[in-house]
Amino acid sequence: MYEKEFEFILNYARDIVDDIEILLFEESSFSTRIHSQEIEAFNYSDTKGIGIRILKNGKVGIAYTEKFDEDSFQLIVNEAIENSELIENDDEVIFENYPDVDTDLQFYSSQLDEIKVEDKIEFTKNMEKFCRAADDRIINVPYSMMGNGKYFVKIANSKGLSKEEMQNIAYAYVGCLAADKEDKRMAFEFQIGRDFSKFDSHKLAEKSAEKSIELLGGKDIKTGKYPIVLNNEMMATILSTFSGIFSAKSVQEGKSLLSGKLQQKIANKNISIVDDALHPEGSGSRSFDREGYPSQRTVLIDKGVLKTYLHNTVTARKDKTKSTGNAVRNYKSSLSIATTNFYLEPGNISRKELFNQHPQIVEIVSLQGMHSGANPISGDFSLSGEGYLWEKGERKYSLKQFTISGNFLELLNNVETIADDFLFNISSFGASSVLIKELAISSS
Repeated sequence: MYEKEFEFILNYARDIVDDIEILLFEESSFSTRIHSQEIEAFNYSDTKGIGIRILKNGKVGIAYTEKFDEDSFQLIVNEAIENSELIENDDEVIFENYPDVDTDLQFYSSQLDEIKVEDKIEFTKNMEKFCRAADDRIINVPYSMMGNGKYFVKIANSKGLSKEEMQNIAYAYVGCLAADKEDKRMAFEFQIGRDFSKFDSHKLAEKSAEKSIELLGGKDIKTGKYPIVLNNEMMATILSTFSGIFSAKSVQEGKSLLSGKLQQKIANKNISIVDDALHPEGSGSRSFDREGYPSQRTVLIDKGVLKTYLHNTVTARKDKTKSTGNAVRNYKSSLSIATTNFYLEPGNISRKELFNQHPQIVEIVSLQGMHSGANPISGDFSLSGEGYLWEKGERKYSLKQFTISGNFLELLNNVETIADDFLFNISSFGASSVLIKELAISSS
């Protein structure tokens, strides 16, 4: 697709730049939100654009267009040349013809694209309906949402690189609000995938309702330090919050607490953290990054030891190493780094066994304040939480809202046991439930 457009840009730029890279994105997305069985929001969008990076006299220039005609293509090449003269940056950029991955993964389902809008709306209405019917204590369903997206990406450069890929994905998300007198609790459930036949509105609704109801009737907890179980969703949330510290760009800019810690032990020996762009179950999977570099599985922490950072080719060249295939940009933006499928390797014991490790354990099933209460540079966090008190392996009762505080690296060092209940969240961060030796808890 788009061979003629790419050929025109390459031919026009051939004699006036030293090298050029072309990146095309074509994306469509749909989402709907239901409230009181009425459509509260309905969104459909289509975007398409071409962005280029050029090299001229050792400098990089970028430009983009959303118009697909020859005049616009010539214009962005000329703009990129002008921009290169204004940019003061000593980063060494080299374009290459990178190889393909040797793994054949399918990221596109034609059947998903054939699902009718009416069926998706009906599914979303059913989630809300089943939530309300689950229990008399469900007083509202603030979130009943479903959406799907499809995108096509194509990248080529003057060194002969030419790659393209089509992907699509669907998601459903429902949140139930339960109340018992003055006590109100909210809980969520989600599903993400490419096989719509596996989406179950009834199961999603019942699970969300069950979670919210079980949190009702919370009791106060005394301020102190407790053994903690972060359930799989909350451990994935913690990983997401602090994932930026693994970016080589952040390290090189002095914005990461992992600076200078390569090959050092930074976590308990049972901790291995991976970024795997080829994971068959991850929604962040892809065959190549936004430089065309082949995707891979990168072990960042191996049995507690920091092995590498996430790199694009620019940061890798600075550190005299190889890219990890984590370059990211869209047709409008400059080059950066991002995770793909980022996760904590699972353990081999059941979740239930975690709660037999200490006489008293606090389980955390909800965290708020991730943006304001977590500092990715220092690793410190202070977050509002919800959960349960467990005693001698049995769940006793839910807890009123409390605050947990600690440090990300200290948390990783204090992980005693990891369960086998692995889950990717909706943003493709994954984890199992983990038992942490202790965290500070204060009553809110």
